[in-house]
Amino acid sequence: MMNRKTVAIFLLLITILIMTGCQLARVDMGETRGSDRLIGVLITREYLDLFDFERYLNDNINKISANGNITIDYDDDKYRGRLYADIVTRTYTDPETGNTFETKEFSFEGVEGFHYYCAIIPATGEEISYSASSADEAISDGHTSVHTSDWEDRISLEGTIYYSPDGTGSMTFFPNPVYQSPDGRVYAVTGMGITSYGDHTEGELYTRTLEETTTITENGKTKTAYTSIKISFGVMFPPNRIIVRQMDEDSRVISSAEYKPGELPETLEVSRNTAFILVETHKQDRDGKPVVSRSLYDKDDETLTTYYCRDDGICVKQFTSLNWNRD
Repeated sequence: MMNRKTVAIFLLLITILIMTGCQLARVDMGETRGSDRLIGVLITREYLDLFDFERYLNDNINKISANGNITIDYDDDKYRGRLYADIVTRTYTDPETGNTFETKEFSFEGVEGFHYYCAIIPATGEEISYSASSADEAISDGHTSVHTSDWEDRISLEGTIYYSPDGTGSMTFFPNPVYQSPDGRVYAVTGMGITSYGDHTEGELYTRTLEETTTITENGKTKTAYTSIKISFGVMFPPNRIIVRQMDEDSRVISSAEYKPGELPETLEVSRNTAFILVETHKQDRDGKPVVSRSLYDKDDETLTTYYCRDDGICVKQFTSLNWNRD
């Protein structure tokens, strides 16, 4: 008969199992990653729980000793699951021509998060395989670099998520690594979170870098694959109004228009006498004090950028084309 301490441990394990019993779809247990390559991240606001507690419990329940002690197996990689992505076809519309086109992407359907990756889309009967990068709209200032040679492959991803802290001043993100196996399958594994508390100021930046080197084999040849992923999390107070002023060469206002964030036109017609454009973004800090940021655009600029804040606190960049009347 188990003593009270043993019963308590057993009930604790059962409770953990029940609490984590609702798992995400398409979660498989992975063996060692071997030649699987790091290709990106799936950033979630909640912990991505892929640990197989049922299997862990079955394998360790017999380790409870007669005195109620339990030997914990710290070599738990074999219990950590993989969340596999599906290949989906998206249809997009070119805002300039109105033409539609289709593209294939890997998607973690049913999971709330922001993806950023550079993957190989497997060949089909009609298409050859090709490399494709994809980033959620929450990723701003993204920069993707891919280099391929006979002896090495290099992927470099950099991007920033701008967010507005909640009422408590807290911020939590989980950059979960995303891998691609030689057979083309893409999956995410649980990553470590990054959390910040307290008062924040505009422009604060927190960065997480993932780097990995592995050996891959292509067409019978072995080469090195290096991946570097740098994700930053920047504090931004929510914009509440945006003023666009067209200025002449003497810095006099030609025209002025006010917009709600996210509602600027796709294309801005620029007056013939405009020398530069002044964009003012008005915000409030956590104490309600006004904050104003300004940016200038001249005739060498083809687009201007502004931000709007979504309901989830993520500030997303909006692009507006500039139509300079140069005739």
